[in-house]
Amino acid sequence: MEEKSAKNEHQAHHHDGSREFDPLHLMAMEEQRKTFMPPDATLEDFLTNSHENMVDLGCGAGYFTIPAAKKLQNGMVYAIDRQQNMIDITLTRAKEQGLTNVRGIVASATKIPLENHTIDAMLMSMMFHDVKEQDAMLEEAKRILKPEGILYMVEWDQEQSDFGPPMNIRIRPGTLTHTLEKAGFSVQRMHHAANHRAIYFVYALAPKQ
Repeated sequence: MEEKSAKNEHQAHHHDGSREFDPLHLMAMEEQRKTFMPPDATLEDFLTNSHENMVDLGCGAGYFTIPAAKKLQNGMVYAIDRQQNMIDITLTRAKEQGLTNVRGIVASATKIPLENHTIDAMLMSMMFHDVKEQDAMLEEAKRILKPEGILYMVEWDQEQSDFGPPMNIRIRPGTLTHTLEKAGFSVQRMHHAANHRAIYFVYALAPKQ
């Protein structure tokens, strides 16, 4: 893949607030993403009950939000992003598909306007490595997740790939496990994408309290 595409892929996953991104560009990348993190299969790895409430943190253009809302027919999906245009297009896509269980929220990852311990599952897809205040973000995740609520992450390993963020900001699975456990989460399982070794998935639980 040419260098320009690699750069665009990194920009699409950058969430530290320093740059703005085009939701239409994210939508154009969705077919490529389906080859290594198909949304339905990914969501089935951690969502088990149609009544669950889920947060899609750094939702972008709604790649996971829309299929999650279809799966959680009796629950609510909170699409959270720091960019208003990402929320706007996500809500437009939800409306176009007749989904009424999506709530869009413009907020930072460290200040989420939701009540304590009300969320069953939180998804952080390809964004943790780009957030500077990682400890604060994990504390906020613990605050809104129910006791033993699920934190599900998709991250970049330090493996060679044709696209993705710079190698120096990618997170080794062992390092991420240590960070999560230090914050009080319990890592239950972890696996790499079957056809893309640079991408891995983490299933962790919030503290019992």
